[in-house]
Amino acid sequence: METNTPSRCSHTSNRQLGRHENGFSLLEMVVAMFILTVGLLGVASAIGYALMASNSGRGLTNAKLLVVSSLEQMETLRNSGQLNFAEISNAQVVGSSFAGFPAEFLPVSTVPGADFVYGTLDDPGRTDPALAVNGVTRQILITSLSPTLKRIQVTLQYSPNGGTTQQPPLVGVSYLNDDEHGNYVP
Repeated sequence: METNTPSRCSHTSNRQLGRHENGFSLLEMVVAMFILTVGLLGVASAIGYALMASNSGRGLTNAKLLVVSSLEQMETLRNSGQLNFAEISNAQVVGSSFAGFPAEFLPVSTVPGADFVYGTLDDPGRTDPALAVNGVTRQILITSLSPTLKRIQVTLQYSPNGGTTQQPPLVGVSYLNDDEHGNYVP
């Protein structure tokens, strides 16, 4: 009899332990799946926001590059002799074949026109949308401050990555001297 009693007790204790080791209930699984789903939706939302911020940043960077390249082009035109200091203006200079830089907003062309100067009326991107930077227009205002100094302001209206959301205009200003009256001593 003594041998039966201990086995009976161990059998009962195994049965009680077995009840606790049965696994998860259906309700526990549903709650766990719900928590996991909410977490995954949060991660997906964060990824979408990160992509949107990245695209916006890329659009701003591209806009800044267009402004800087326009400003640098003025100095290059003067330094190369393609245009003289007087021709870098918004109007045609007497005795020059260059018509000047228009003061209105125009599409930014990916190729220069016959005059080989970006930002003028003969740029093909003005009339052919396939040759224009999508969603970008530019205005170049040139003000003569003195006979030897000009203020160049480039204003860019753009939508990041060609989208429909218009950003505030980006404005860049530079000053151009006639290069004969520089600020340095050679």
